Amino acid sequence: MKRTICLAILVSMLTSLSLFSQTVEDFKIRTAGPGNLNYRKHSKRVVISDFHVKYQVALELKDSQKGGKMWRGGLRGDAKASLNLVLDGLDPDQLQKLTDQLYDTYVAELKAQGFEVASAEELWNHEAYEKNREERWELVPGYGPGDSGEYGLIFTRPTNGKFVVPKNYNGMYVGATVGKINNKERDFIYNSVSLVVTIFEDSQGELSKTLNRHAKAAQVKAETNFKISEESKVWFGMGTISPRGGVEVSDVINKQKFEAGQNADRDKLGTDYGVLRIWKVDDKEKKNYSTVECNPEKYLKGTELGANAFLKESIQFLVKKAN
Repeated sequence: MKRTICLAILVSMLTSLSLFSQTVEDFKIRTAGPGNLNYRKHSKRVVISDFHVKYQVALELKDSQKGGKMWRGGLRGDAKASLNLVLDGLDPDQLQKLTDQLYDTYVAELKAQGFEVASAEELWNHEAYEKNREERWELVPGYGPGDSGEYGLIFTRPTNGKFVVPKNYNGMYVGATVGKINNKERDFIYNSVSLVVTIFEDSQGELSKTLNRHAKAAQVKAETNFKISEESKVWFGMGTISPRGGVEVSDVINKQKFEAGQNADRDKLGTDYGVLRIWKVDDKEKKNYSTVECNPEKYLKGTELGANAFLKESIQFLVKKAN
C-alpha cells in the first residue's frame, strides 16, 4: 500500500515538473494608432466592450494548378493537393473555463494598476450608440464554446461578463464609433480584446510557392507551432496592440511537419493515329488527413501563460500612456 502511494506521489510530482517547465518565449508588442496617442486626459476608468478567445483546433490548406497546353507542345492535366489537420484531446468546456479565468485575471490586473472597470451597461447607454442601437448592436452575456464562423476555430466569450458587440459579429474593430466616444467623452477608456490561440501554421515559404507555380505542381505544407497568434489584438481607444510574431510557449506540443504534393500528369508526345494525334492526361489529386494528439493540461497551461503575458504587457502600455 505504501509503495503504491509513493508511486502515485512520484507520478504527480513528475507531471507538475513537466507543466512548470513551460516558459513564455521573449516577445515584443506592436502598437498602432495616432502619433499623439495618450490617455492622460481620460478618467482612469476602462469599459471592456468585448473580450473573446478563439482556439484553433483544425487547419485546411489547399493548392491547385490548372492544366492545359504546354509551351513546347503536349498537354498537362490539373494538379490538386490538400492538407487537413485536426487537434484531438481538448474539451471545449475546459476551453470555456480557461477563457473565464483569463478574463478574471485581466480585470484584476487592470484594477491592480489603478484602473476602475466600468460596466458594459454604461457603454451600451452611451450616446454614441443611440442611433439604431438595437439594429446595429447587442448587449450580450458571455456564452459557452461555439462556432466562430471560421473553419477550425472554437469561439468563446467569458460567461462571467456582459459585452457590447456589433450584430453579425465578425471580430472587426468598429473604429468610427470608438473615435466618437474618445473624441467627445473622456469619462472612460474604450477597450476590446481579441485573442487567437493557434496550434497549426502554413510552413511553406513564398519562394517554394513561386517555384511550384512555375512548375505547375500543387503542394501544401504545415507544422505544429503553438502560440498566441499575432492576429491577437487589444484596443484601448484608438490604439491597437498586438504581439509581433505572436507569443510562443515552450513544451506545449511536439514539433510535427505535414505535407501533401501532387505533380501534374503530362503527355508530351501524344499518340499518332495516322490522320490525327491525340494527347491524353488525367487530373490528379493528393489528400492528406492527419490527427494530432495533444496533452490538454500542457495546452491549457501554455495558453494561460502566453495569453496572460500578452495581456499584462498590453496593460503596461496603457499605464505608460495614461500616467
